[in-house]
Amino acid sequence: MSALTATFDPATTKSVSMSIDMQAGTASIDVVPVAAKPAPPIPALFSAQSPWNLIPVALVLGKDVVPAAKQKPWIEEAAYASKIFVAKAGDAPVTVRAKQIANALEGADVLIPRFPADTVPASGTDGHCEVLDGDDLHSFFALRKVSGQWSCDKYAYSSVSGSGWGTVANPDNSRAAGCSTAGGLLLKSERGMKVVPHALAIGLDKNGIKAGPVWPATLEDHAGGYSGPFQIGSLLMLPASFDAEALALEESRTIARTLKLYGGRVVDATQDTMNIYAEIGSGWNRSYVDGKYSQVFDPDMQAIKAALRPVASVAGWKDRNGKPFTPTPPRSTNLLSMRGPWKAYPDSKMFGRYDARSDLYQCEATTEALAIQQSLWTHDETDKFGWQKSCWNLNPEPGATYIVRAIGEGGITAKMQVKKSDYKTMYVGTDKLAPGDSAKITWPKDAGAVTEVYIDKAKGPAASIRLELVRA
Repeated sequence: MSALTATFDPATTKSVSMSIDMQAGTASIDVVPVAAKPAPPIPALFSAQSPWNLIPVALVLGKDVVPAAKQKPWIEEAAYASKIFVAKAGDAPVTVRAKQIANALEGADVLIPRFPADTVPASGTDGHCEVLDGDDLHSFFALRKVSGQWSCDKYAYSSVSGSGWGTVANPDNSRAAGCSTAGGLLLKSERGMKVVPHALAIGLDKNGIKAGPVWPATLEDHAGGYSGPFQIGSLLMLPASFDAEALALEESRTIARTLKLYGGRVVDATQDTMNIYAEIGSGWNRSYVDGKYSQVFDPDMQAIKAALRPVASVAGWKDRNGKPFTPTPPRSTNLLSMRGPWKAYPDSKMFGRYDARSDLYQCEATTEALAIQQSLWTHDETDKFGWQKSCWNLNPEPGATYIVRAIGEGGITAKMQVKKSDYKTMYVGTDKLAPGDSAKITWPKDAGAVTEVYIDKAKGPAASIRLELVRA
């Protein structure tokens, strides 16, 4: 009897049954397609007050336009897009070797407690990928798997119930603007909607970008070389007069309606394209329909591109629930990060590490009292990557009054001292602050001052702490 073989498409799920006729020496196989178990649904991303979910009120549009050259309008849902993989019960933990952990200024092995087995990063050099596990959003840049080991160039943790953007104290993430690639992404599950319920993520060639990110962006593309009119973080919208219903494709009409209501945020630099980012394989890109080139996709996209304008001003904002909302200006938020780099104080030794999930410096149990210290310098704020060089991201304002708050738990204290750059003169400082304590200080007028932050841990159980510096 000859061998019997069957070939199956690995992308589908099959039910297989076999019957054998011993007298005839034959066998038959019945293959019945079985509906694959659907992926877990992606919940509403980020808080109701996230900039992704805000609707501008009584807006005024500017006059700048997206340049005609090097800005082919495109729905990017392939090599340079991203995909959100939702963790589920039973997914195994995976350790990812990260060259850099966003905001921690270090690399380390990162344990992802539940890593979906079907996780595949984008095929382009950016290698973006998102893993959503409950409230935890794990974001990756240049994720790859080699010889069974996962690694990435950058890992970032954020909370899906948070803003979806960086903060002054912790500005970094997987996207150039300091946000996750999940932010503003056109999802597969959103196809068929009349309006997508959030702002869209937009990438522009450098000839469309102006240096210096604006709220809610905290960073810009590291490559620089900008020559255009729009800063990273800018909100672009279609005017109320734009006729979305005149577009040929339903996907185009949905995008246009969304850009009229929520707009789109500039989040990244591209090369020769104006990208609107969609989930990988989501079907939003309609350049080809049933294997044939679409004659109407490009005209739709060109019409949208030509009509986009920046938001020059707004009278206010409404959140996802339709309630009025006033964002907190960046300089009124916490300016101080506990990320380090830290060094052991004389006659001590290093301990603990900064944890992005809790935004605390977490210290293990110790058998002796220990102390560490970090320094922060004021710097030219046009260098948005100065925070990577032991500098503030936004410098405290000379002469302003600030509240210094200690948050954490356990037998631990922290203090702040602001000194002249030669370290010989102390302008202002706090006592040691235990979790729950606070102090008020007036920032010195010396623009070149250096700030020192000290952590003192008593011997004994584990403890954690952070100091916050907030305008009084």
